[in-house]
Amino acid sequence: MSIREIYTPGLALLSKSGVSLTLFRPEPEDADFLLCRTALETSSIKSPLSYYLSEHPGLCLLRLKSGSLLFTALPSGHSSTLSERGLYLFSGRRTCRILVRDRAEYDILYFDGMSLPCFCRHLPQEAPFWQVSQALSWSAELLPLFTREEANPILCHMLLTCFLSRPALEYMLPGKKVPPYLADMKSKLEACYYEDYGLAQLEEMYHVNRYRLCREFRLHYQTSPLQYLHKMRIQAAKNLLTETNMKIHEIGYEVGYENVNHFIAHFKKNTGMTPTQYRQQGLPFPAVL
Repeated sequence: MSIREIYTPGLALLSKSGVSLTLFRPEPEDADFLLCRTALETSSIKSPLSYYLSEHPGLCLLRLKSGSLLFTALPSGHSSTLSERGLYLFSGRRTCRILVRDRAEYDILYFDGMSLPCFCRHLPQEAPFWQVSQALSWSAELLPLFTREEANPILCHMLLTCFLSRPALEYMLPGKKVPPYLADMKSKLEACYYEDYGLAQLEEMYHVNRYRLCREFRLHYQTSPLQYLHKMRIQAAKNLLTETNMKIHEIGYEVGYENVNHFIAHFKKNTGMTPTQYRQQGLPFPAVL
């Protein structure tokens, strides 16, 4: 089944609701050997809408830019509300329903390739989708994948291969299996970075001594839990600095810093520049303390 057949006869109706589809046609020799983009759905929905994505080969990346939506995998009926801005990876080999109750802005990238089954074997099969680390979700390196224009096939293959290799390796490397409590902690720090976490709180939450907790977290993720938390906060702050005109102290509070000076200090430690300097390199929003 082709991507266009997924939307027929509803493509015209969906386009009126703010959904557009761009098809990519990789050269046969590229499609035979490379991971290639097959289509990009760009959605800017401003009123309630529900539609289905039929089964098709390959994987999909849903890039939620604003708003929220209800994602349901069929036939299991497993549903999850996606409201955290970021990337969500899901398989195209099951029918999916997307429900927007109010409004949402998101892109869905479809891709396929000869090496894809190898990656799929090393992803958790029971999950309807996998939330991608916030550190990767808004990386500028992935932006070429979400353009409507044809992109260099070698570049797309490289980006998709590097992107899929990280979660696959977590399941493949012998002796490096991440303990469930660490994986859960990492997910919480990524999704709820704005909350007030400390070692004492994490120790109580997971019933693990804080010294062991830090040692094992560093062993698997090459950083401490609190350093990782600050990394997630700074990444979120970068997005707000370049995409909004919020004041610096408002952004600091939004990502979890009650003291603007602490926010500025952590931001400079992680990036080598102040929030104001970072903003001046991006969109020309006024940076007011």
